[in-house]
Amino acid sequence: MKRFIYIFITVLVVALFHSCEELDLQPISSTSLMEDSVYSTYEGYLGMFAKCYATFVLEGQGDGDSDISGAGSKGEFIRALYYLQECPTDEVLFHSSSGNGTWTMITMNWTPATEIVGNMYYRLWFSIAQCNEFIRKTETDVMKSYGVYEQAKNDVGYWRAEARFLRAYCYYLLCDMYGSVGWIDDSSPNGTYPAQKSRAEIFNYIEKELLDIENKLMPSNQKIFGRVNQTAAWFALARLYLNAQVYTGNDSYPNAYKYAKKIIDNSNYSLAPNYIENFLKDNNSCSEIIWALPHNNENSQSSGGTNFLVKYSSHKYMINQGLELGITVDQPWSVNGRLKTNLIDKFETDDQPFDPSDTWCDNKKDKRALFYGGSLTGDQSKTPIVPHQKETWEEGKPFSKTITMGYTFTKWRNVTKDRMSGESEREKYVGIAFPMFRKADAYLMAAEAILRGGGGTRTEALGYVNEVRNRAYCSGNYLSDINIANGSISDAELTLDFILDERARELWTECVRRTDLIRFNKFTKNYNWDWKGQETSNNTDHVGIDVDDKYKLFPIPQDDILYNPNLTQNPDYQ
Repeated sequence: MKRFIYIFITVLVVALFHSCEELDLQPISSTSLMEDSVYSTYEGYLGMFAKCYATFVLEGQGDGDSDISGAGSKGEFIRALYYLQECPTDEVLFHSSSGNGTWTMITMNWTPATEIVGNMYYRLWFSIAQCNEFIRKTETDVMKSYGVYEQAKNDVGYWRAEARFLRAYCYYLLCDMYGSVGWIDDSSPNGTYPAQKSRAEIFNYIEKELLDIENKLMPSNQKIFGRVNQTAAWFALARLYLNAQVYTGNDSYPNAYKYAKKIIDNSNYSLAPNYIENFLKDNNSCSEIIWALPHNNENSQSSGGTNFLVKYSSHKYMINQGLELGITVDQPWSVNGRLKTNLIDKFETDDQPFDPSDTWCDNKKDKRALFYGGSLTGDQSKTPIVPHQKETWEEGKPFSKTITMGYTFTKWRNVTKDRMSGESEREKYVGIAFPMFRKADAYLMAAEAILRGGGGTRTEALGYVNEVRNRAYCSGNYLSDINIANGSISDAELTLDFILDERARELWTECVRRTDLIRFNKFTKNYNWDWKGQETSNNTDHVGIDVDDKYKLFPIPQDDILYNPNLTQNPDYQ
């Protein structure tokens, strides 16, 4: 893995880009190398392969120097995805500067000109362009013309399959968030305007790609942390099929169950003994994670990724008061985001408050309730933590631009699972890998597919949900010295609404919540949360209200609509 991270990042250091004519992109580095220099060696090919992955981790050439023009760190993959998948939901209340559109995520009133809506869109297209070009250059005759084929022939099959996976997953996210979008692949001439396809056509393309590469990827027992293998294809298919009703109008729950069960039955992955191990600095050794995006203090310095997740949700007071986050005391961003009461209230009342004597939440029943409920106002650097209210509002007062009310979170920590990291080991940049796919989600997808008529039995579904809950409570097969209560539920408690809430408890801040709420028809209507649909300016009403169904899709950025004559805007955004 150290070798992979090294290759992963050095490709950026030497700026292994092609000419702008080849990719129809504007390079941002003056140190770009010519195409022949890049592809004349095995190392050059390996570097471009790494670049396909790097587009999911790095914002560009360094912190603030983005691949996406004008986006900065807000155009980094995880940060851009988090804005769109978490911030408009019942989980997170986040704001940044008013000009980039984070306010619109709170109130759900974005437009085609909203900056952060475009950042994710262009990040995905940048990744697709990188993968398309790499796939073109790994055709056998092309590699032979560069004199590299013989050296790379044992690797190139996996390289190509992985690049196709990454491209397919980009199209999945475009389909999920933007619906009917443009489409190009490696057969499209450079400079071609993407031709718009329907959401169902994009779905069919993703499905075909994933099925075709399923047995071309590394087998499930061959794991290189940060790269995808066959199990990742199964997971992507399960997620695609689970949402097929939304994307195509026709459900595919039997297929969702089929592929989720393949993951469950695969012994190469197992739930981590303790939930929080998925979100720590040494999660590269976690048995649960199927695909992760690695981060590193030295080589992936960015204000995006897990660095963003740790810093935006923390304050220097939290560190001064003994909460070890593994970053230096001057690094937190003083909390410009909190958690909404809807998420907090999905946990038992006794598990909600923060106990300063139990910073790892060992004494809570549900170990996933990783909240910080101390006040962050006033001089508290040397005083006890002042208990704080979980509400994100003060009665009779307008929305607070500093978001002083509400709880923040401690789920992501730049600390190893031995809990020994202290002041001398704190780092400027976070080294936590972001788990894109993990086995717990497969259990919940399978249970949901069963309840929606996809096969299996209720007994099986109940067992899957209880497997996840027992791990969360350290009960059942996960008994330990920090077990406080039994996590199992009864058959009578197992409903689709329960699964939606359980997905929130298990997967909060992991960038799937918007998709879940839409699948359950609870995103725009039928369920509301703090400030949804309200104005943030001088409005004292914090009670959420229904919004227009057009917000189930984000608009295609207006400048792309103007640039590409093949595109039509999503309904009601014209």
